[in-house]
Amino acid sequence: MSIFRQLRATASRQDISVPRELGFALGTEQYEVPVIFRPATDGHLCLTGRPGSGKTVLLRALAEEAVQVMDVHIADAWAGHSQADGVRVDGAASFASTVEGCAEMLEAVLAEVRRRVKQCALEGVSAFDDLAYPPRRILVILDDTRHLLVEDEYSPAGDGRPKARSVECIREIVTCARLAGITFVFSSQWALDQSGISYDVLGALCSRLELESTPSWYYTLGMDDSTRSQPPPRTGIYTSLGAFASTAVEIESR
Repeated sequence: MSIFRQLRATASRQDISVPRELGFALGTEQYEVPVIFRPATDGHLCLTGRPGSGKTVLLRALAEEAVQVMDVHIADAWAGHSQADGVRVDGAASFASTVEGCAEMLEAVLAEVRRRVKQCALEGVSAFDDLAYPPRRILVILDDTRHLLVEDEYSPAGDGRPKARSVECIREIVTCARLAGITFVFSSQWALDQSGISYDVLGALCSRLELESTPSWYYTLGMDDSTRSQPPPRTGIYTSLGAFASTAVEIESR
């Protein structure tokens, strides 16, 4: 059993008032207390960190857990370069590895969000899980948002239009995310102000996990036979939506 499943089981026992499917362990804080991200109450999640900080490890673990209880859609900017490094998981509702594919995926998600909003209005309820036949919550993972959403000097010709389509979809989706039961997980190796996620999303609607790099170990791994048999802990700083203080977090090291 992975450490994430163990932590999730522990968290479920500690807070039985929160449905099991709504809590995902990001890691542990002091005294090995699980740090839980709950899509129903913690908004969206913005994950930042330099290469080697553990973003892909965490994203893959979250996706593997989420597919059991949620409709998971993944856009991974680097999957086309190396499948081994991607966030591919069995059971995902959709997967995109190109800018155009990301735009098409988000347009399909937006169509479902609009359908849910319309159905809520027809039934006179205030949220998707109050519907007579409630659908599953949706999780959308965007890995490397700058590459997927920002047109800059590094962008291939022709990428601008699909990136703009993706941004417009995100803007509309987040306005009714709670009503429709959808959560984004944004990931970027760039700082928040360069990640491609606009302030109207980051400023008031996101929990944040900033992962710290441990480059010296990873860059020298395998170069000698010293005692570096285990990678160092991967750590970060987590700030949940609306929180006044941040929490130091240790996540799985491999």
